[in-house]
Amino acid sequence: MLRGSIRSYLGRELPGIEVVGEASESEEAWKNVVSLEPDLVVMDLDIPGIGGIALTQRIRKTYPRMVILVLTAHTGSHKINTALEAGASAYVLKSSTGQELASAVEATLAGQVYLSPAVSTIIVREYQRKVSGLDDKNLTERELETLRGIAEGRTTKEIAFAMKVSAKTVETHRLNLMTKLGINTVAGLTKYALREGHSSL
Repeated sequence: MLRGSIRSYLGRELPGIEVVGEASESEEAWKNVVSLEPDLVVMDLDIPGIGGIALTQRIRKTYPRMVILVLTAHTGSHKINTALEAGASAYVLKSSTGQELASAVEATLAGQVYLSPAVSTIIVREYQRKVSGLDDKNLTERELETLRGIAEGRTTKEIAFAMKVSAKTVETHRLNLMTKLGINTVAGLTKYALREGHSSL
């Protein structure tokens, strides 16, 4: 339904734009990219398969001039930054209007970068946290791995197995997370991780 709405809207509002294909999962999308070589791809980060981030990287590596417009519900700064680092030229929220999506298409095809206003606000606030010393970038990679595991509902043993460390080490990482972030419960860590995009869910 969403793909149909996008196709219909863009075809109606942007006469010079032709929607040449669509896909419901990553491999199908990749095959369409290879066979059709579109100027622009509207990418959902949650597309089944390898996912939107990995697919964006794959497309940009093979077709560096192809424009990737991310259309997603994710508002966490980690997701935003990861998508942009992967090569996305636009990050538009699914809650946006059709007119905003059309504006994003026009802007990116003209060589510009487009961010939904809400996304721009998130990036600015992240920068402000960083310069004020409140940014979570002071977390170690191991602590971030532990945080992602917690957000995905894994047990301490499951996280330890995935990280190839002891359960005691994971508990230490969790304690460090709570101390650095000023959060006292696992539920609080989960809420923080989901809000900031530190989860693949």
